[in-house]
Amino acid sequence: MDIKLSDKNIERLQHAYTRTVRKMKSEIMNHRELGLTGPQFHMLALIAKNKTCNVSFLAEMLDVKPSAITVMTDRLVQSGYVQRRHDENDRRAVLLSVTELGEEVCSKARDKTREVLRSYLSELTTEELDVLFNIIEKFAEKDGHPHPLPHSHP
Repeated sequence: MDIKLSDKNIERLQHAYTRTVRKMKSEIMNHRELGLTGPQFHMLALIAKNKTCNVSFLAEMLDVKPSAITVMTDRLVQSGYVQRRHDENDRRAVLLSVTELGEEVCSKARDKTREVLRSYLSELTTEELDVLFNIIEKFAEKDGHPHPLPHSHP
């Protein structure tokens, strides 16, 4: 599609997108009632998704220094959400995994995320949802690799 978009339209999109994402992210990443900061939740979710991982992996995925991961890990361990153990193959390496309590907190935080998204998406009609999903899926495929997304929605 070769449409010339005016600077005014681009600025309008940037403003609306930035404002919307900032609002949604602030609601989604606010897990104070669960005793988590946004970055701690993000790290907890990443560990939960991977079952077990090391500090280097988390530092790479979160684009921070390993020392920052260690500080966040200390807090998650103190809260009882994550456990540390030494890698049996490399005693210098520390492996992290989510505890049962951490799984519960992660589940509650995921539920909250779904509720926040549901509250925003409920403002749209079925037709608007279809358009939104199609646009987002199109953007997701822009890198040339299809990313199949589930096509069911209420």
